[in-house]
Amino acid sequence: MKESTSTTGPLKLTTSQLAQLSADTDGGTANALLGYEDMLSFLNTAIADGTNTLDSQSTFWYEQAITINGNDPTSFGNIFIHAATDYGLAWDDKSVVFQNLSDKIGLAVISGTLQTGSLQTINSMLEDDIGTSLQYGGMTVGGWGGSFYYWDTPYQGTETVGEAIMADPAQYDKFVATTANAIVVAGNSAIEQLGLTFSTGSVTNEVNEFLNILNVGVPTIVDSAVQTDVKAEVIARAFEEDVLGQSAAGDPNYINGYLYLGNNWFGDSQWIATGAVSSSAIKVTDNAELDALRATRISEQDTKSGDAATNIYSAIGIAATAAATGQLTLPSELQKAPGATISASQTTSSVSLNLPTVPQSLVNATLQDILADISHGLTSDFLSPLVNVVSTGLTDVINVAGGVLNTLTAGISSTTSVATTSHHAGSGNHNLLESIFK
Repeated sequence: MKESTSTTGPLKLTTSQLAQLSADTDGGTANALLGYEDMLSFLNTAIADGTNTLDSQSTFWYEQAITINGNDPTSFGNIFIHAATDYGLAWDDKSVVFQNLSDKIGLAVISGTLQTGSLQTINSMLEDDIGTSLQYGGMTVGGWGGSFYYWDTPYQGTETVGEAIMADPAQYDKFVATTANAIVVAGNSAIEQLGLTFSTGSVTNEVNEFLNILNVGVPTIVDSAVQTDVKAEVIARAFEEDVLGQSAAGDPNYINGYLYLGNNWFGDSQWIATGAVSSSAIKVTDNAELDALRATRISEQDTKSGDAATNIYSAIGIAATAAATGQLTLPSELQKAPGATISASQTTSSVSLNLPTVPQSLVNATLQDILADISHGLTSDFLSPLVNVVSTGLTDVINVAGGVLNTLTAGISSTTSVATTSHHAGSGNHNLLESIFK
């Protein structure tokens, strides 16, 4: 692969490429998936030639868009976006056929490409992606599946996605719940497809293992531009749903560091500020605002995004059953790894993963949020020696995927070779992430 050009901007397409895209999509009016295939092919050619001018975020969008529009059932990115979109719509009691929405987004992007003669940068594409989602799907930015990764990307003038969410406590609450649920679904898919283990014990150990599982299934938890305190709140909510069995909507009686005490004699709600208020990403001081958030959380306690596993022990059980019957499905992120070909029928393979290190600051912030949620605002220093979450006894589960990822390390931006894939439960416990969890 040649070095890419240092200049970033739209990727200019050739006359023949534009003619092919127009012919395959009937002038940008049909066949969105075929259009995505064309555009990704053009992008891959530019990457190989060293002529790609798109930045990394724009390149990532095109790479993920084809798995989403094609509804690749093994792609973690597709699983995440589907879960986030379904949950965000369910939050608002709305229903949209996902494929129709995805096709409309794709055709908007294709039409823009044909009009400009270039593959567009993320700023331009977000207008098509978010704009179509909001107009056709009736979604809001807090329930848009791309908010977590494109947090600092402008989409309305100079206002970024994150700024729009942070400016509205209701949208922020929806964003946390929507993203947490999507993280749970994608993380559990990683467990089901790769047989990742999860050992129970203290909250500290469980949070560490949970984060490293997510780093495989949702690597954008590290790469996302979301600030650490917001990211930690999202992951803490995901942990509480997946491991502790709570609702992704959050505790209606403990919001942004405020604890609900009930109503006084006059029927007015009473809230008390706890020590966690100062560290809350969203600042609210008005009881009416807290009451509104509480009412929404109560109504959303049972909101789901389909029938995907949102309990980590269920996911482990699914993976064990799949391994025992020889039906493990390897994710497309491994199947399509550079320089490697891998399928569920193979018993040995060599693939590469490029995983960033989970920052210790994120681990610490997530743990602090979980302990605050459990205690309703008591300090983590007070709780740390006392809290020990005991699970259903599924400790030291066999790594049903054999040696896949068994040499995985947490080196920053390091490429790790993975070999000897087995599709049956072994006799020993080969922890996929043992080098991380030590």
